[in-house]
Amino acid sequence: MLKKTLLFLFISYFSFAQKLEIGSGLGPTYYKGDLQPTFRVFSPSIGTNAFVRYNASKVISIKANAMVGFVSGNDYNSGNALNKYRGLKFYNTLWDYNGQIEYNFLNFRTHNGRYEHQWTPYLFGGFGNSQFLRRKYSTRNVTTTNSVISGPDPILPFGIGYKKIVNGKWNFGVEFSTRVLLRKKNADLFDGFGYNLVTNDPQNFYPAQDGADKNLELLELPNTLQKDKYFHISFSVSYLFYKVHCPPGK
Repeated sequence: MLKKTLLFLFISYFSFAQKLEIGSGLGPTYYKGDLQPTFRVFSPSIGTNAFVRYNASKVISIKANAMVGFVSGNDYNSGNALNKYRGLKFYNTLWDYNGQIEYNFLNFRTHNGRYEHQWTPYLFGGFGNSQFLRRKYSTRNVTTTNSVISGPDPILPFGIGYKKIVNGKWNFGVEFSTRVLLRKKNADLFDGFGYNLVTNDPQNFYPAQDGADKNLELLELPNTLQKDKYFHISFSVSYLFYKVHCPPGK
């Protein structure tokens, strides 16, 4: 009985392992909020991620992903005259972790490594948490560091990706991911500048502006009621555990 149980566990483990894929990636991070109300392609920071993917079928994969990196914003990159005059900037160091479900548009990998297409685009969505490691805020020439470290905060990651088989066991991928902050009281303060959820008054974590500035009232008003978001583009390489099967005719 014991031998049968051990054999069953060994076969189950081996079968599961053949569907496992591990990988890592690197790429730019972006932010959208009060300091940069529009997506600024040429104002990136950087982040790196590692993941484990379980290929449940040719069209469905389940992935555990963790990312660590920097996300920054700068009034000078906003393209808005008032923002540039205000001169705020922030620099967040953070990490997040999440579980995702991927849907492949084309039949990609089977559990034994066989494939019908060498590449596929895919959609994904999931749930996870984000945690600040360091927060830095600057107002013109004054800077404060490690202000208001909070979290972890729940996030909703979603996006689109592309993956391609490089050879039998190796994949290349690129993925664009949006992280939506789900905790209402912090969702508008990722950049340290927003509205208080209870009083609806402006709130910020930056050093005080010059009290003698005739435009002080304008400088203390957030630009938008929209919640802050951050993004990550990951260029990745991954390795699939399985025994290579040569396609017929090769």
